[in-house]
Amino acid sequence: MDIHEYQAKKIFRHVGIPILKGGVAYTGAEAVRVANKFETPNGWVVKAQIYTPMRGQGFFREKEAGSKSGIRYAKTRKAVQKETEAMLGKHLITPLTSIGGQEVKKVYIEEKVNISETYALEIYIDFSAEKVFVTAQNTTPGIKARSIKQELDLQKNLTPSRATKIATRIGMKRGHIKKTAKILQAMYEIFKNYAAFRVEINPLVITSTNSLVALDGKIVFDPDAVGNYKEIAEMHDREDESLNEIKARLNNFRYVKLNGNIGCITNGSGLSMATLDLLHAYGGTPSCILDLGGEPTKEIVSNALKTILSEPDIEGVLINIFGGSARCDIVAEGLVAAAKEISDGIPIVVRIEGTNDQIGCRILFESGLPFIVKQSMDDAVRTIIQSVQEIM
Repeated sequence: MDIHEYQAKKIFRHVGIPILKGGVAYTGAEAVRVANKFETPNGWVVKAQIYTPMRGQGFFREKEAGSKSGIRYAKTRKAVQKETEAMLGKHLITPLTSIGGQEVKKVYIEEKVNISETYALEIYIDFSAEKVFVTAQNTTPGIKARSIKQELDLQKNLTPSRATKIATRIGMKRGHIKKTAKILQAMYEIFKNYAAFRVEINPLVITSTNSLVALDGKIVFDPDAVGNYKEIAEMHDREDESLNEIKARLNNFRYVKLNGNIGCITNGSGLSMATLDLLHAYGGTPSCILDLGGEPTKEIVSNALKTILSEPDIEGVLINIFGGSARCDIVAEGLVAAAKEISDGIPIVVRIEGTNDQIGCRILFESGLPFIVKQSMDDAVRTIIQSVQEIM
């Protein structure tokens, strides 16, 4: 489950990670009221709030929004209002959104600072390796990049000593090493205490006044565990749901839109992330990921495939199911039911393994429909990528 930048920064503030003054706004007038709450000698930054990263490298679909990206600078309060109104209700397209972009329904107003140095910090789960890593990098332009990647043991804490060594290794200024170490420990606290998949600060900056602040932040939570944390679950923004995301919620499965051409159906958060990682590793680009959950019915599976195939950018479908509580024969019946209604020549590669998998495979074979059935996840991923490339 994704949250917005302003929500991530609320969590950062709670655990002691330094952030700049700022506030969220839903209208131009409200943006001015936020800007009035704090004086800034350098003006303000107006940031579009969408879940997809790389807002600063994006552009808007509508000409009325102007030619600027989703992160804009304003020297006056009048300019704050103008830039806010230019973005609200418009669709921001970035390298990671779908072709149509994402509608901007809110902005984050923040004080503008002059930057001396930039760094990137991240703690995340690598699902393909089934490990947790911490990465840190000096990203300051004109300075030789220094980076570090280390595996973390969730049975142990990220100690002050280890965090200090990481900060030192990336060339952090001596006066900010201990502060950076505390930030890393706070990120790890978020990661462990709230069942996060990823906690990222990029960039962490040193300002011209020698302050160390998190300029942008990203937190992704485990959707299977987020219900255990009321304050996190309440951050889920249904305003930003697409039609297919609404369909997914009504059918009790999870759906995330991405920007590629291969639709993915899986079951379980871990398998979903592992599937995406392997797709990327072999050069594939996922259009969306749909997680069926634990015990899908025939109807849920059928609706899932129909939902995936309704995306206009889909050129192939990968179905990767490990049947523990999910029965592979039920999954197969749902796939056949949907495929009988939709016949558009799109390749569908299926890997099902686990409970009743032989029965499920037989159902797919005997359906007479053009399912491509594979035994391993690796083989299935390679096959769907090759099938899509042959179409192109």
